Amino acid sequence: MRPLKIGVLGASRVAVFAMLEPAAGLDDIEVAAVAARDPERARAYATTHKIGRVESDYEALISAPDLDLIYISTPANAHAEHALAAIAAGKPVLVEKPFALNAAQAQTVYDAGLQAGVPVFEAMHSPHHRLFARILEILDSGEIGPVRKIDAVFGAPIERSDPVRWSAELGGGALMDLGVYPLAWIRRIAGEAFTVISASQEREDGVDASFQAVLAFAAGVEARAYASMTIERPTARLLIEGERGVLMALNPLAPQMGHALTVKVGGQTRTETVDGASSYAEQLKAVRATLVEGADFPFPADDYVLSMRAIDMVRAAMS
Repeated sequence: MRPLKIGVLGASRVAVFAMLEPAAGLDDIEVAAVAARDPERARAYATTHKIGRVESDYEALISAPDLDLIYISTPANAHAEHALAAIAAGKPVLVEKPFALNAAQAQTVYDAGLQAGVPVFEAMHSPHHRLFARILEILDSGEIGPVRKIDAVFGAPIERSDPVRWSAELGGGALMDLGVYPLAWIRRIAGEAFTVISASQEREDGVDASFQAVLAFAAGVEARAYASMTIERPTARLLIEGERGVLMALNPLAPQMGHALTVKVGGQTRTETVDGASSYAEQLKAVRATLVEGADFPFPADDYVLSMRAIDMVRAAMS
């Protein structure tokens, strides 16, 4: 199998663990080039991470004929612009989350990709891990009964010196940077049609440092999404209550770093773990299979539009 050659647009920290490290462990994936706004930074980044080529600027990276995919890891406020430029050059894109600043931007990218016949993906890695498939399998089996409540939480202490996450202009804030995950987990379980019952935020330094939203879905399902950038220690969990039992997933964010799946039904409790490649590696394998082998991508083509729509709905209720 020929390797999928990837160009990294943006010499970012997230690209290290979300792209460079997982790609290094896959024989059919090659990070071939990188570009940054500052060429000196791009050269230093390439040296540190053993990337073979540095392009002079973003345009040169996007137009490089040997690259099969452009991975966009710039701040969220630039995602749509860079994705559209890549699509115009005929290059598929994998865009870091949050995909854009809002659903309108995401829809513009989706429409452009559809018209040009260019695949577009969001780097929403966690549902690619086999843990999430196991969660859905248990729910589909009816073991805990029809779902009634979902509680999804992701918190991480973000240093005030972080130049992106504490900037509303760049697309930071708890809802955009962290809340995108709990909302994605909830949507994959309860669907896309919901109303926002309530939403609140705690603002610090011009952004939402934390947020909470309660959502109502069909068939009486209620869900709470919560995220915080000021929490004392990293926390990621998904609690699903059914009519007959409860399912709890600890660390559905990045299960490869340690996780536990606990099911309680009728006074009986069991705990499972799910083996498999990392969520980032599984994501890259799915993208490659789609682009090189013509396989169906596991998520809907407009998933990132729906993701941004959910964020927009919560944001509107918070304001």
